[in-house]
Amino acid sequence: MPAGAVIGAQWGDEAKGKVTHFLAREADYTVRFNGGPNAGHTVKDGYGTARLHHIPVGALHPGCVGALAHGVALDLWTLRDELTALRAQGRPEPVLRFSDRLHLILPQHKLREELGGSAQRIGTTRRGIGPCYEDRAARRGLRLADLADEEAVRSSLQLAVQELGACGLQETLSVEDIVRELAELYRQVESRMGDVRAEIATALERGKRVIFEGAQGTLLDLDWGTYPYVTSSSTTVHGVGWGTGIAVTRFDAVLGVAKAYTTRVGEGPFPTEDTAAGGEHLREVGKEYGTTTGRPRRCGWLDLVALRYACRINGFTGLALTKMDVLRGLSEVKLCVAYRTGEGRTDVFPTRTGELMEVEPIYESLPGWKEDLSRAREEDDLPRAVRSLLAAVEGHVGVPVRLVGVGPAEEEIVTLE
Repeated sequence: MPAGAVIGAQWGDEAKGKVTHFLAREADYTVRFNGGPNAGHTVKDGYGTARLHHIPVGALHPGCVGALAHGVALDLWTLRDELTALRAQGRPEPVLRFSDRLHLILPQHKLREELGGSAQRIGTTRRGIGPCYEDRAARRGLRLADLADEEAVRSSLQLAVQELGACGLQETLSVEDIVRELAELYRQVESRMGDVRAEIATALERGKRVIFEGAQGTLLDLDWGTYPYVTSSSTTVHGVGWGTGIAVTRFDAVLGVAKAYTTRVGEGPFPTEDTAAGGEHLREVGKEYGTTTGRPRRCGWLDLVALRYACRINGFTGLALTKMDVLRGLSEVKLCVAYRTGEGRTDVFPTRTGELMEVEPIYESLPGWKEDLSRAREEDDLPRAVRSLLAAVEGHVGVPVRLVGVGPAEEEIVTLE
């Protein structure tokens, strides 16, 4: 079964889009299985820079089908705008498949997110993903297939407006306007809608090459992340079955993607955050501003305690260490190899958020480098200091590094053995 997964190993923004696009050159399908337009996968290629929130990045390759499985929260307005932006770049029309079981993000979901305060308290992307998943669990959501029944859509929206009425917000939504817009958006995707689960399962049975493209990162997983400062879906490799309905019994590869440093958007614990000059340097050189929100990301050093935890949760067979070029010019590079707590040194990633907020990172310092990495394509092209850093990472987490990102362009990747 030629199935592979690309999973974020940190708090998202690890350059999963770049890595997936690189690997998808030889794939038949790339499948999104979780999240929604809170994802921001960026690809820089011959057509320009594509910033994707819904469309699987592999679909930018003419020979690769992009599929959205039922675990994704779909915003049809965002999808429309995304396709329009790709056409404006002169790209070939992507071949897409949409599960008819996709739950829809609707205008009331964004209002509820703001009203509930989670956007401020937790630092969400304000895209309505959490309320959409809430309605799904409460069995009152609208699915893509439901748009075929206009009266059912109208009734669902009327109920949502009534509930908002208690908060004085009912006049901000026009049921008839939304019904009309949804009907038009539905017509644009209807021919590409169907049983994605069956199509992908059949593809795997026939030996097709399928990449499952994760959104967000392991430390934002609803169950395994730094709860409650997490997203509303399963972001680990275990989310593949949850979000696609396919029992993938064996992956040929589960690739964990991590930056050569660490970033985080929004609130929550971040043991290796550098709020001084080091963090500012990483932010400016790495252009660490959210693809989805534009917010500046919090920046700090690579946390190997957290990375080892992600490796064990997902069973990574390899790592892609991205944005190595951002560290160029530093006199030293720091790696967090353990935490100091009130009870002493530990290499265990805590479950309690409060405990994680109180740990102190224990660093190992490695020499920096000045060489330009952008032309490196093989391991021998990398400076000795970079190779020493890779060896240190592998030694601490017990997983080999397979890919190294050395620049933003699609070809700026070093493939290791």
